[in-house]
Amino acid sequence: MFVAQHAARSRVVRTTFVVACLIPCAGLVAWAGWRRTDAHRDRLVREWEGTLGMPLAVGRVEHIRPGALRLVDVALPDGRGGVTVRVPRVDVESSATEVRIRLSDLTGTPTAIAAAVRLARAWLDEPARFNRNVVIDIGRFGFGAAETAGRAGIRIECVGAEAGRAIRLRAEPENGEWLVVQALAGPGVEGKRLSVRGQVATPVPVSVVAPTLGWSAEGAGGTSRASLTGSIDAEVGASGWEGSFSAVLADVDLAAATTAIPWHATGMARVDIDECRMVAGRVDSVRGRVVTGAGGIAQEGLEALVTTLGCRAGPGWRPAPRGTVIRFERGAASVEIDARGMRITAADQPALLVGADGSLLEAPVAAASLSSVARALSPTTALAVPATPMSGWLLAIFPFPATTAPAPQAGTPPGTFRLVPPGTPRANAPGAVSAGEPAARR
Repeated sequence: MFVAQHAARSRVVRTTFVVACLIPCAGLVAWAGWRRTDAHRDRLVREWEGTLGMPLAVGRVEHIRPGALRLVDVALPDGRGGVTVRVPRVDVESSATEVRIRLSDLTGTPTAIAAAVRLARAWLDEPARFNRNVVIDIGRFGFGAAETAGRAGIRIECVGAEAGRAIRLRAEPENGEWLVVQALAGPGVEGKRLSVRGQVATPVPVSVVAPTLGWSAEGAGGTSRASLTGSIDAEVGASGWEGSFSAVLADVDLAAATTAIPWHATGMARVDIDECRMVAGRVDSVRGRVVTGAGGIAQEGLEALVTTLGCRAGPGWRPAPRGTVIRFERGAASVEIDARGMRITAADQPALLVGADGSLLEAPVAAASLSSVARALSPTTALAVPATPMSGWLLAIFPFPATTAPAPQAGTPPGTFRLVPPGTPRANAPGAVSAGEPAARR
């Protein structure tokens, strides 16, 4: 009897051990092994690709702890055999309401910025697809490999609120630089409308942001050296931009900036936009200045500024055949633009352009109509149509008086207008570049 009872108890103990210990342990080992397989990684990658809406490649997935993953050798293929973004390591922690992503460093190439903007717009517009808040911490961020090493970090917060979903960027540690993009919602808001506010003091290469804004590289400053800083407080919707901004466009290559018009200039310029106000996608008013060092301007360019815009030839002006490049030592102009036209005055020097023999070009005595500015940027023709991409852009973005335009003798600063959109700018391109344009042709 005792032996039979002992045998029964032993069977119960063994069965309990197998069911309660051995099977769960074996299942746990199998589950842990599965999570290290390529099949498991590929399943996760497919899920992430569906959420991101773009291809994704991950070399290895490591499970650090429950709810925390480490992705090794992460890349966004561009579909042409290249890579849009490559990051050595990405740490991801997720919960029911939030996803936290950490990157040690990131280089902001034009393709990387464009991909980030597409994702940001999707996050703002598609709450059902992106149903959790997202916080992204980047240890070091820059626009070149060497620059990234010395750059500060960035925190990006994608949060939902009753007033609308918003994306906030700020430097880490905080230094006063920030950007907030919010999808506006609620009573009185029709269609899709975004609020954009922020301040950037660290120069951003224009060549990096140009594709995102719809500009060609030439149209956005003409060189990879051109950089942009400034602040903005505006909204954009179906009717275009509404609000104001200020900006500094530095290291503008005049040779590249004037490739889209019939006459050319050389040298490097800086465009300061003190304030530009936009209404319904058009420039309502702008104040700024353009300063340039030594350079050159084609004789026909000088003639266009005199005959079309009302600038005056200075004592240093010498007659020269068309096609001749006239050298100058420096140039500076202050510009104001509104519905009354463009008013140009010399800035920090007696003339707009100064050469070795003295003043080459002096400011006009009256305002110039913006239609005259468009004509100055077009080839000589009897057709009353925009003859270059820049002049067409000017007609589309700047204000024009409802009545008769001011006398064409009003002047615009030498070459200022061609700085801003030297490529094929579009009517909806941000006015910052446009505003600064009218003062840096020298």
